Amino acid sequence: MTTTEIGLPKLNEINRQGSILTWIMTILACAYICWIGISLYYSTPIFINMYTSMGVELSLSLRIFMAGYRWMYPILFGGMATLVITKQFFVRDKWFSVSLTLAAAVAVGLIGYGIVRTLYQPMFDLIEKLNK
Repeated sequence: MTTTEIGLPKLNEINRQGSILTWIMTILACAYICWIGISLYYSTPIFINMYTSMGVELSLSLRIFMAGYRWMYPILFGGMATLVITKQFFVRDKWFSVSLTLAAAVAVGLIGYGIVRTLYQPMFDLIEKLNK
C-alpha cells in the first residue's frame, strides 16, 4: 500500500530548489559578464587603430588605459565572474545570493558603460571642436 504525501514540501526540497535558482542566476550573470568583457576586449583595438589613423591626441589616462586593456579586462571581468561563482559556495541564504549576483551584474554593466564612454570621449571632443 502506498501513501501520497499532501502538504508543504520538506525543508530539504526547498533548499534544493533555491540552490538551483541561485546557480541558474549565477550562470546567467557569468555569461553576461563574459559577454561584456569579450566584446570590450575585441572592440578596444578598433578604437586604438581609429584614433591612431586619425591622429587624435589622447589624454594620458586614456593612453594608459589603452596600453593596459589586454591584462586589465581579464582581471576585471574574469575576477568578477570568479567572485560570482565563489559566492555560491560561501553564501547559503538564497535571496542574499541572488541579490549579490544581481549587484555584480549591475556593477559590470555600469563599468562596461563607463569604459565605452571613455573610449568614445576623444571622438566626442573632436566633434565638438569641429562644430565650433
